Amino acid sequence: MTFIERFTDSVSQFLEKHPQTVQLTLTAIAASALTATSILTYQSNQRQSRAKSLKDELKEAEQKNTIDLTSVGVASTQRKYDDALIQEQLSKNTALLGEAGTRKVRDSFVIIVGAGGVGSWAALMLLQSGVKRIRIIDFDQVTLSSLNRHAVARLEDVGTPKVRCIKNRFKKIAPFVEVEDCIDLLNADNVDELLGGNPDYVIDAIDNINTKIDLIKYCYDKKLPVISSMGAGAKADPSRIQIADISETFVRQRLKKLGILKGVQVAYSTEKPHHVKLLPLAEYPDFDPLPVKLREGLYVRVHRELFSRESKRYKQR
Repeated sequence: MTFIERFTDSVSQFLEKHPQTVQLTLTAIAASALTATSILTYQSNQRQSRAKSLKDELKEAEQKNTIDLTSVGVASTQRKYDDALIQEQLSKNTALLGEAGTRKVRDSFVIIVGAGGVGSWAALMLLQSGVKRIRIIDFDQVTLSSLNRHAVARLEDVGTPKVRCIKNRFKKIAPFVEVEDCIDLLNADNVDELLGGNPDYVIDAIDNINTKIDLIKYCYDKKLPVISSMGAGAKADPSRIQIADISETFVRQRLKKLGILKGVQVAYSTEKPHHVKLLPLAEYPDFDPLPVKLREGLYVRVHRELFSRESKRYKQR
């Protein structure tokens, strides 16, 4: 007798001896299978219902509100705001610049490369001036050490991209300004894309000299108006800050080799860097530094510089 025949015979004998047990077992199995089938069918129907509902909602949302992308792939969240509220927020700007000047600023598109201690403040001032469109480019993240000089970053922003932090804060200050955050490092491969869109002005707030030179060269060749921020390390005298042509700065030595002798505006300081040491405050617990070091001398230099500029201007007239 083969194995199959022996197995079949054993099963038959078991069924004859225990018919009730077998019947109960089969009933339990059938009930379990029916229950499982019912649950799976219900779950499948629920998933299909949710999927259909979600598709309908997306289709309805797409019909009501389309998402526009800027030239650099950033979602444009520009909405329509009450012009009266915008005019009220910018009323002091209008008092200073006039209607025509304010309108010119409002219609501007400015790109800021670098979102650190220089770029973030430049972006904030442009925002509060009502510039219609601002694009901020930086690949770096907010760090603890950058909180002392960043315009809008807070402790909870540490670890987040600087440009994303700026965009989120700017929404709460002037939501009518379109802010594009580009988390990227400017280089030869993406410069055409990042600086595209016919900007009215480009602000160079880069702290890397090689990237700074590349940006200035690109703007010079493409005839894009650009103003570049020079280094200010170990400098503390605001009266020495000047805006002049690139030919009057140290960077001209690098640019001269690239054929750029003049024609680029820069913000720089004539102050000579000096060796800076931290005061040993731990050894002098009662030390109370003055709010401004050498305040009187500072005022004298500011007055002298303003007088010199006014004299030159009126002589030219």
